[in-house]
Amino acid sequence: MVKKMRNESELTRFQRSMEPSKEIFTQEIRKFAKKFDFLGEMTLIEEPDITTMDYIYSFKILNETGRDRRDSTLLEIYNHMEKFSKENGICEFCSNAIIWI
Repeated sequence: MVKKMRNESELTRFQRSMEPSKEIFTQEIRKFAKKFDFLGEMTLIEEPDITTMDYIYSFKILNETGRDRRDSTLLEIYNHMEKFSKENGICEFCSNAIIWI
């Protein structure tokens, strides 16, 4: 059990509570994205708000992939991750995750 520090901010508490979900989500999105040959390295950017954090998953494009394919891939990844998050009880984290291609 984690003891709460007296001066711990809401943002810090939020970040701490999201760590296990972030790890699960990050492992799954990395694994799922491997099936798309035009997606390169993924970067996770953590963008703080006042009391929450946005988790931005940004993928590099490896070749000249058309906009329609990128858009359909983004939708496929998003739908998969939303379903995965529901199945694994990490919906709160998913609602703070942003996926960029």
